[in-house]
Amino acid sequence: MAEPAWVKVQEKTFTRWVNTYLVERMLKVESLQTDFGDGLMLINLLEIISSKSFPKYNKQPRIQMQKLENLTFALKFLESEGIKLVSIDSNSIASGNLKLILGLIWTIILRYQIQVSNGASARQDLLDWVRSKIPEYNINNFMGDWQDGKAICALAEAVLPGQMNLPRDFSNDAVKNANMGMKKAKDNMGIPEILDAEDMVYNPDELSNMTYISYFRDYLDLESRKKDEELAERTPVPAKCLAYGPGVEPGNEAGIETYFTIEAINARGQRVTGPPYPHQFPVKIVGPAGEVPSETVNNNDGTYRVTYLPTVQGNHSIEVTFKGNHIQKSPFQVYVNPSRPDPVKCRCYGPGLESAEAHAPAEFTIEAVNRLGDRITNGGHPFHVDVVDPYDVRTPANIVDNHDGTYTVSYHPTDPGDHIVHVSLGRDKVADSPYKVPVGWNSNMACPHLSYAEGPGLEPGHKNTEPGVFTIYAVKPDGTPQTNGGDLFDVHIEDPNKELIAPKITDNGDGTYNVEYQPTLPGAYHIDVIQRNPEKPLFYDHVKNSPVDINLVPGTDPSQTIAYGPGLEPGNSDTKPAEFTIRAKDVLGNDIKEGGDPFDVKIDGPSGPVAAEVKDNGDGTYTVTYQPEEAGPHDLAVTLDDVHIKGSKFHVDIKPGAWPEKSTIENYTFVVRTVDRKGRNKLFGGEKVEVVVARPSGSLIENVKVDDQRNGTYKVSYKLDGEELGNYQVSVMINGEHISGSPFIQSVV
Repeated sequence: MAEPAWVKVQEKTFTRWVNTYLVERMLKVESLQTDFGDGLMLINLLEIISSKSFPKYNKQPRIQMQKLENLTFALKFLESEGIKLVSIDSNSIASGNLKLILGLIWTIILRYQIQVSNGASARQDLLDWVRSKIPEYNINNFMGDWQDGKAICALAEAVLPGQMNLPRDFSNDAVKNANMGMKKAKDNMGIPEILDAEDMVYNPDELSNMTYISYFRDYLDLESRKKDEELAERTPVPAKCLAYGPGVEPGNEAGIETYFTIEAINARGQRVTGPPYPHQFPVKIVGPAGEVPSETVNNNDGTYRVTYLPTVQGNHSIEVTFKGNHIQKSPFQVYVNPSRPDPVKCRCYGPGLESAEAHAPAEFTIEAVNRLGDRITNGGHPFHVDVVDPYDVRTPANIVDNHDGTYTVSYHPTDPGDHIVHVSLGRDKVADSPYKVPVGWNSNMACPHLSYAEGPGLEPGHKNTEPGVFTIYAVKPDGTPQTNGGDLFDVHIEDPNKELIAPKITDNGDGTYNVEYQPTLPGAYHIDVIQRNPEKPLFYDHVKNSPVDINLVPGTDPSQTIAYGPGLEPGNSDTKPAEFTIRAKDVLGNDIKEGGDPFDVKIDGPSGPVAAEVKDNGDGTYTVTYQPEEAGPHDLAVTLDDVHIKGSKFHVDIKPGAWPEKSTIENYTFVVRTVDRKGRNKLFGGEKVEVVVARPSGSLIENVKVDDQRNGTYKVSYKLDGEELGNYQVSVMINGEHISGSPFIQSVV
């Protein structure tokens, strides 16, 4: 069975009404019949429209029990708000009972929009209000009397005149008339079109029409409240209004104009800022000598500036009222002090404001003067001096009260450069403060920007194994050499691995400083030559040619250098020269490719030193030659700059060798070849072969042996052991006759 027309109209209107609130949370209902089923939309609607929060509910209901529980929370909330619910429970909503749901929405509309608790009186109250606005239309209901579309136009014009020209703008089309009124209400009054013009004309529903028409009454109520609020915002409340500023605070001085501010505050605690500004705050000031004139200026922003000039010392009473009532804390009791120095009139002078030198005291004078330009002759005034160096660091300043109105100020600059001297009295700067004071380098000390360093230790090309040496030359600010020591020079050296090398710095006492450092590795070195601030040693300046970056070539490292060759090995004799090689290497073990290293070789033999010759081959190798003088253990020390090379000392055992000049032939042998008469070699023995060896003295050598080899040859052997020197005669005979050439002469020397 189809739903009655009023149900469809009501569902459509109430759905739009609900969505005008849910849009605040970016929510929207598509169907009242189904979208309230889990209770979430209903709870959100009630929280928004009541401005109250539900203590708890199921924010993600998944099962039916959780959904019913949410709906129960919503219905109990309405009951707690004093709304009587009839014939509806959580099951009715969950099951989608549209008529009961529409009834629930109407109940909510009555309570929170039409704002009455009795439906009958709500209808009559709203009807009476409509009749009071458009009596000429004789409206008696919320159904048929609105079907021509003219009444809604007339109501919109009555609530906000000037939107339409009635009745001239009316047409014979009722829907067109209704649309015109609804559109004007939306555009000019912000009334949402929750009701279709066609439904008002063709299918009028009393509750839908009442809901829509109630927006017009709400608009007037809202406008009335706005006017009341605007009036309250523009109206100061004496008990909340304030006065503040130096004129109502301690510290004022006789003879000096002062001021304070009055701030108009409304009932909400807000400043009254909107125009117009008709409010007047009478001010009455009474001092020891009577009433003190004052002037009040409206700042046109809800504040008023009051100025007055106290002429005598003592208590002053200040009354500030609005419409006869004292503002907050009025009357104010203010004690006015005697005349004091005027910061603008006071004077500062002296060399410490003109120029200064670093590390030397600088002085100047402050002279206290009152606002009339007269010198003050007593002390005790709170002058303050701040000195700021070029690095924005405060330099201490000492102020001595001379008790005659003058103050001697001294400060001690520690850096050259412009110093800013701030002189203040209380919160105000004095005279021409701040002063820019140029501070130069101390004339008795070295100037880092003119001082310099030079020497081989700052030049490229020398070896990492050699000490780096250079000299720092101190120069005064005027460009002349410093002749005394004591300047705080320092040197910072980084090796290729960014490791620091500690240098030795010697103050020569004549303005020069010797620097020596021992490099570690070959490669890039970064050298900073600096002059430290004697009073702030952590701060420094580079000398004029610093920093210096140099590259050190590899030098010979004794600990990596090796020696090798037969002269260091077993088997050498004392009769032959021995030789070995030195191979120069750098600290990383790489071969040195050039000569020039002063290697020293010392050899200790069994009976003392043995001379050694070192030959530089020019390619990083060195040939060492030595002649052992006797057999036995020899110690060889190979050093470079008194440092032993790798493996040194070397130990070599020298063996005895044969000495030619003293060597002799102890056993002599020769062969006698026998030949027959025809000159043919004999091939058998048996001949009588005799050999006689006669000494130079004529005596004969004994034990001369002749062995018959049985092949026609005879082996002859004899021994000369410790014999005489000179010519020996060797006679060889066969069968008693000398052979060819016999006797032979043998010389022994």
